[in-house]
Amino acid sequence: MNLFNTVDFHRFAREILMIMFLILLFSCHRHEVSTIGVTRLKPSYEQWLLQADSNLRIVNLYDLGIDSALLFLDECDGLLITGGEDIYPAFYGKESDTLKCEDIDRYRDTLEMMAFKKALHRGLPVFGICRGLQLINVALGGTLLADVPSDFGIEITHRSHNNEDCLHPVCVKDSTLLLSITGIKEVYVNSKHHQGIDRLADDLKASAFAPDQLIEAIEWKEPSQRNFLMGVQWHPERLTISPEMSQTLANEFIHQVKLFHALKK
Repeated sequence: MNLFNTVDFHRFAREILMIMFLILLFSCHRHEVSTIGVTRLKPSYEQWLLQADSNLRIVNLYDLGIDSALLFLDECDGLLITGGEDIYPAFYGKESDTLKCEDIDRYRDTLEMMAFKKALHRGLPVFGICRGLQLINVALGGTLLADVPSDFGIEITHRSHNNEDCLHPVCVKDSTLLLSITGIKEVYVNSKHHQGIDRLADDLKASAFAPDQLIEAIEWKEPSQRNFLMGVQWHPERLTISPEMSQTLANEFIHQVKLFHALKK
């Protein structure tokens, strides 16, 4: 009887230990944190991401210095390229257009070009917002309009005179990743830019247009065997008029980030 009790006790103890191990394993897995590198972080971008998933590690690459930022990308599960200054026209073969530019940050240009190329090499999901869309196009060989009103036209106002967001409609094209993600064909978006895509890079296709036919969103032309890539000309991080377009994009980007995180494990 004593032997039976001893055997029974050891079996019970093993079961308890196994249950504790599974609880610990589940807890660790549940609290695994995906990391997103942001080329230049502002509170609006951070809030946009955290609203979709509060369990994220978000790091501002701009403050790290180029060498440290590229090294840190080895730990990242996704790259967000944000809005901001004009891209130096020499990067797309139009240095003579520099006088049309406003603010230029050569450090940021170099950081983002190198960060984007490393992200492609690692297969990271990449999302570009406003300048980020333009940076992706230039990095892949496309060109920009240095100043949309003078180089393209004024049919649609893409930036207001008081430097606040203006609104205009966009049309999402059929058979695009953007349409499959959002399910939205036409939507009003916020706009605050004076540059835009001129010649689209060969590896990209336009997935949305403004009524004046300025490109408003981009993705891979042939997405098979490539990382997730999307760029939008508007600002989803503060698109309050169309929250269904704003948060759906954040959710998809973070979904892709988590997939990458899981696969690399």
